Amino acid sequence: MTVPPVQPTHFRLRVSAGLSSDPKDLKPISVNDDANPTLIESDEFTGQIVVRIREFDKTFGYTQGQQEDGLKILPESQWFSRPGANKNLSSVQISCRFKREWAGDQIVFGNQFERPLKLPPLSFIALKFVQFIDPGLKADIYCDRPWAFSPLIATMNTVNVSGWHIDEATQKKVEDHGDAKDKKYLENELPPWPSPEGEHIVEDTSLLFSDETKKREEEEEVEAKRKEEEQEMPGENKEELVETKSGSALTEPTGNITTGERRSYFAREMNLRKHRYRPDQVYGFDFFNPYLDFANFSLKIPGFSVDITKYWDGQPLTYIIKSQDSSVVFMAFQFELIPIENVAIE
Repeated sequence: MTVPPVQPTHFRLRVSAGLSSDPKDLKPISVNDDANPTLIESDEFTGQIVVRIREFDKTFGYTQGQQEDGLKILPESQWFSRPGANKNLSSVQISCRFKREWAGDQIVFGNQFERPLKLPPLSFIALKFVQFIDPGLKADIYCDRPWAFSPLIATMNTVNVSGWHIDEATQKKVEDHGDAKDKKYLENELPPWPSPEGEHIVEDTSLLFSDETKKREEEEEVEAKRKEEEQEMPGENKEELVETKSGSALTEPTGNITTGERRSYFAREMNLRKHRYRPDQVYGFDFFNPYLDFANFSLKIPGFSVDITKYWDGQPLTYIIKSQDSSVVFMAFQFELIPIENVAIE
């Protein structure tokens, strides 16, 4: 009796997003759906997200996967054909507001795993490479629950900050005469999605360095120092804060600063702690890179490429925006390999 050859297991990719990494809070989303961002809202946060993957529509099992997950069949996002996309393989764009004030060092972005990772040889080299690109990254990839997190405002590739306030007159006008789309944005308290045709958002953090913002920060700093001094014990010999991170001080930035300058500025602990995420600000983020190839399940670091499926242990790759102490999770998005077995090999 001839035993038929064992067919190799193939995988398709599912992308999900939601309020946390808990499976009950995540739902599959359409990749490359530029005009229809997914809304994520809680008492702490309101945001919209679009995930883009280069050549995702050409990946194995794409059509079957979309049908199984009840999602649309979509072409590649126009984001990849626009100037500046270069060789980037993915883009995760987020537009959001935090519903209460947070200090800059208290909101982080990164990965969390639930059990030890099966890591390829020389993984420490890949970690060092990522930390070279993102100096604020802190990580432990060898512990029982591996993790890697960076300050949100410092790590994102593009950050755009704008003011947002709905006055009573505008609110009444929209409620009385606005169409369904206007009312949706009013309800979500977010401006219209900026990239319905894959437009790139522009780096612009000038609002964070306006005279009004600097004055408010100075007043808050004086008040915080006063409270700190009141709590100090008499005669306590307190050492001055010493900065240990690299980066330009940019103590008096004027106008808009570049991505590199923004990252350098917020690489300093003092600058990061002074920053405030405020409810009247809308943050636009774009997180992209030419290294992680989701379409082909590989990691491309200069000098070598790693087939992720050889080391995959069933865990999804989950990105989380959360408070540093993990008391609040604002949102999560996840990349998950779904096995497709017994496929016909041509």
